[in-house]
Amino acid sequence: MRSISLLLAAACATSGGSSGGTIAIKSFGYPSARPVNYSVGNGVITGSNLDARLDQGCIRGTMGGTPIQLCSDPANPNHWSGATGDFTAVLSPDKRSVNVEGYLGPGRQVPLNQVIPLGEGPGWDQLRLNPALLVIASTAADLQAARIRR
Repeated sequence: MRSISLLLAAACATSGGSSGGTIAIKSFGYPSARPVNYSVGNGVITGSNLDARLDQGCIRGTMGGTPIQLCSDPANPNHWSGATGDFTAVLSPDKRSVNVEGYLGPGRQVPLNQVIPLGEGPGWDQLRLNPALLVIASTAADLQAARIRR
C-alpha cells in the first residue's frame, strides 16, 4: 500500500455552537475525490465512514466498519497505541497543524508520517484539543478516497 504522505483539510461551514461543528477533510493523495464531511463534538467525530469517541483516555469506535481501539500513553499523552496502531500526534506551536508519526491498522499498516493542516471554526477547535481524532478522520478520508474497504 502506498504511503499516505499528506492529507489536506478544508474547512466547511460550522454549526452547533462552541462545542462542535462540521468539517470537511479532503485526501491529498486523491485530489479528484470529494471531501468527507464529519460532525465534531466534545471528544467525538462521526461521519459516513467513521464513528470515534474519546472514552477514559482511549479512542474507541469504528472506521469503515473496522473497530478502533487506541489508548493514550500516561507518560506521553501525544502517543496513542493499541490494537489499531501506534502513532504520535503533536499540535504545532502555532496551532495550525498536527504533526503525526506512526501507523494505523492491524494487518495492513498505513504509514501516518505527515503534517495535517487545521481549519478555522468550532469543529476545528475541538480537534485542536484532540489531535488524535483528526489523525483518525484524515486516515478514514484517505482510505475512502482510495476506495479501500477495511
